[in-house]
Amino acid sequence: MLFIFLFTSFLFSLSLSSPLHPSVTYRPKISEVARKLSGSDLTSYVNKQQKLWKAETSHMTFQEKMARVKDIKFIKSHEQSSENDDEKKQVLVDIPTSFDSRQQWPKCSQIGAVRDQSDCGSAAHLVAVEIASDRTCIVSNGTFNWPLSAQDPLSCCVGIMSICGDGWGCDGSWPKDILKWWQTHGLCTGGNYDDQFGCKPYSIYPCDKKYPNGTTSVPCPGYHTPTCEDHCTSNITWPIAYKQDKHFGKAHYNVGKKMTDIQTEIMTNGPVIASFIIYDDFWDYKSGIYVHTAGDQEGGMDTKIIGWGVNNGVPYWLCVHQWGTDFGENGYVRFLRGVNEVNIEHQVLAALPDLEKHN
Repeated sequence: MLFIFLFTSFLFSLSLSSPLHPSVTYRPKISEVARKLSGSDLTSYVNKQQKLWKAETSHMTFQEKMARVKDIKFIKSHEQSSENDDEKKQVLVDIPTSFDSRQQWPKCSQIGAVRDQSDCGSAAHLVAVEIASDRTCIVSNGTFNWPLSAQDPLSCCVGIMSICGDGWGCDGSWPKDILKWWQTHGLCTGGNYDDQFGCKPYSIYPCDKKYPNGTTSVPCPGYHTPTCEDHCTSNITWPIAYKQDKHFGKAHYNVGKKMTDIQTEIMTNGPVIASFIIYDDFWDYKSGIYVHTAGDQEGGMDTKIIGWGVNNGVPYWLCVHQWGTDFGENGYVRFLRGVNEVNIEHQVLAALPDLEKHN
């Protein structure tokens, strides 16, 4: 108990420092033995070594896990700047101890909606269209409050000659390229597979989920990138034609790496995209404030930061993840904040909508 108290007290003292440098260290290096753990051995080790979060052994196979992550190159590429995504500097505002975009913009119900990428490496597509939808709603003061389609860029922004470069649909992509697609091609409406809302809802059904009664949903057959179609594909009759249902972005940009830069951006303009490194223990996340504790590196992932807070003196980011509501805290994940945990503060993206170009 003394160790936990000292650890949380130290983290809290870090959270009060301004700014916090990403190189701040707060724990010894993970041993080679711990790095190689897997399965129930990894879960047991994580729960014994720390008390910030609870782990439960994932029921997914290695192949199912790998279908959801993307190559680490899609994470590292964000470090390269271009004319279109230079860091946007903002004047620092007074930052509260906690903040939740759902409460700040209650008219925008999509901010807290949890999507499910299923057996496809489409997290970049989902999280990009989520902030596009969120920020369009915020700028329109709630007039626009529909989900934008991840299916649209997932199936159509593919190929070497496309905006998405060598990002190939379910094999992974860069969030910034999906935001470029939003600017140049627009995004039609489209929600989750289950609700079939909008012009192009997500076509890949949720699979291999474990329910509290012990049953599981249909298995994952191993998906391929859906075929691009130039018309609405909803199972219900959507009253707006595909080309008339397009909504556009104005700009996208990198957010500064300081914790206060990220907080200021969220408070000012809404949720942001964060890319991070996935380790084996993240699959076992059930609740609490995630800190990488054991397991090897598996690839990259994207998530949406909607706010932050402090729990028992420990600062965290509040994120909406893209693995359905049966993962983590009903689809949400809290990451340790202020020390660039799993690189989550190193490559943050934001964007602005263009309401004048909306059809």
